[in-house]
Amino acid sequence: MYQNSNPKQRYLVMNELTLEPKQEKVLIRLYQPLVGALGVALYQTLLEEFDAYQPLSKTPALYNLQELLDCSLRQLFTAIHKLEATGLLTTYVSHNQVMGDLLAFKLNKVPDAGYFFNTDLLASLLREKIGSPRFSQLSRTFARSAKRQERQLENLEDVSASFFEVFRLPDEEVMDPSSEVKAAARENVQVKDEPVQLKVKQVDWQFLKDCFARYQIPASEVDRCQGEIQSIMELYGLSEQEFVDETLPTLHGSYQLNPAAIRKSLAYNFKADHRRQEVLKQQEQGQQVAGDQRDQALLTEMHEKAPAEFLSDLKKKKGGFSTARERFVINNLQSSVGLAPSLINALVYTCLNYQSVVTQDLAGRIANDWLQKKITTPEAALKYVRERALNNRQKKRSYTPQRTTEKVTDWSKKEFNDKIDLSDDELRKMLNNINPDKDKR
Repeated sequence: MYQNSNPKQRYLVMNELTLEPKQEKVLIRLYQPLVGALGVALYQTLLEEFDAYQPLSKTPALYNLQELLDCSLRQLFTAIHKLEATGLLTTYVSHNQVMGDLLAFKLNKVPDAGYFFNTDLLASLLREKIGSPRFSQLSRTFARSAKRQERQLENLEDVSASFFEVFRLPDEEVMDPSSEVKAAARENVQVKDEPVQLKVKQVDWQFLKDCFARYQIPASEVDRCQGEIQSIMELYGLSEQEFVDETLPTLHGSYQLNPAAIRKSLAYNFKADHRRQEVLKQQEQGQQVAGDQRDQALLTEMHEKAPAEFLSDLKKKKGGFSTARERFVINNLQSSVGLAPSLINALVYTCLNYQSVVTQDLAGRIANDWLQKKITTPEAALKYVRERALNNRQKKRSYTPQRTTEKVTDWSKKEFNDKIDLSDDELRKMLNNINPDKDKR
């Protein structure tokens, strides 16, 4: 997922696309609840901006889109990410040595309603947004009822946001779509083209099916749990073979996959067999790096590693190990709070600088603080945490506690008083008490 704070960054539209009336109906009635009115307006604006003969030096800047759409740069990128996550837009960055990085938008055709309702993630998200009655009505309504010129650029890097980076669904909805979503898919089964391609982690499903076939797990089980498998692999950063290995302890002679049991097993036993060996190896190979290099390496890890892997590696560096409870905490940050994986990694790093484990209470308080201060990237999070720590140290240095001193008598300033104020009778009694036997003699 790409975002920039420079409104002068240039952009271009790579291809020409015509929006037919039936596609415009799908865009407004099905996609607008997901991407918002600003997302639809951005899509329609980009449709008009393709120019195959426009020189790169004449391409417009992002503030041009801001003026047309009357929005902030943050709102603009939010709309871009929603279009990317729903498959309507693909964003590339062209690394140009002369002009710098150039954003290139490739518009994807708005599919027919049948494509939409047969894509479980999109259909489930729409039902969550508008409710079951309205969703079922739209499904029944649509059930009844262009040539692309592309512009080629060199050194393109796909930086589009994936579905799970932008949206979140309940685990049970990902694992098993609701009855309304399944009914909508059956009503709109008259499709000939491929469903909408959402950008999610690429999984070799055939390889997974072949691996599970060795344990007599039918291919239909992999198809049934595709959404949940996708989510688990993204959260823990697992390859296909690693997912199969981590799944085996949950089978217990059964011929069905149990995503809930797989999540629980991963929370307790994630890479447990190799934990201590990797710790010792990492301690032996430890190296000291400069502060700037350390920060850059840390941020790179935050962006590239899955949260569970980052947590495990960070605990190893400290000589410990990640616990099941900690993995439940980061799982909750992704599924319930909806934090991006890189921001979860920054939060884990911050928590472990305060205490030895990541707890729900501390993670929740830090996440609330960051979100209220509009901190959404690991770079901004690290900067904020260090500035706050510096301010706290300066306050401690400027604070001088009051000292209490005990007052003692200065005898050098006291005058000697030898005056005795006693009567003759009192003096006689004192002398008698000193030598009581004198009277007896």
